Amino acid sequence: MKQVKKIKDNISKSEFNHLINYIKADNSLRKNRKERLIKIFYILYYTGLRVNETSQLTNNKLIELLNLGQTKIIAHKQKIEKKIFVTQNGIKELKKIFNNLKANDDYIFVSERGSKNRPISINSVIRDVNSYLKKVFPHKNITSHSFRQTLITELANHNINTKIIQTIIGHKDISTTYRYIKPSESDILNSLNIVR
Repeated sequence: MKQVKKIKDNISKSEFNHLINYIKADNSLRKNRKERLIKIFYILYYTGLRVNETSQLTNNKLIELLNLGQTKIIAHKQKIEKKIFVTQNGIKELKKIFNNLKANDDYIFVSERGSKNRPISINSVIRDVNSYLKKVFPHKNITSHSFRQTLITELANHNINTKIIQTIIGHKDISTTYRYIKPSESDILNSLNIVR
């Protein structure tokens, strides 16, 4: 029997705040893991990056992002240069979390036993992030990709041109961008109320 593909849920601002507070209060987490999870979730929420792209961030790239509102990385999936953008509010929030960056080419996320010049294993980070999201939101289908999907949906809900969204998020094909737009039930009902 074919397995049913579940719809990924978007993550609201209040759910994001709940997630961060949950991590902060979770005494079962080691200090390094707690800090890494908080930093990753902040980056995912404010930039719409994929988890594997967060692992490519160096101190210098993050400093540039926080100073200029943009930086470039090599997109892991497409193997092309990609610009990352963040708003002024995102910069303000990220600066609270990344308040002690030193200008160098060390990766932001490294394994606890690893070298600062080698990023943490992408697969282990994705597993860690997704298992933690499942722990915090057991009745929802929120994954690391939900942050990306939420940003795209919010931009679309504010009538931002889809070509601009495609550029912000770094999709090669605009049809991929369209697949990410997941209107909420209230968006759907509000739209129906306009005509009926």
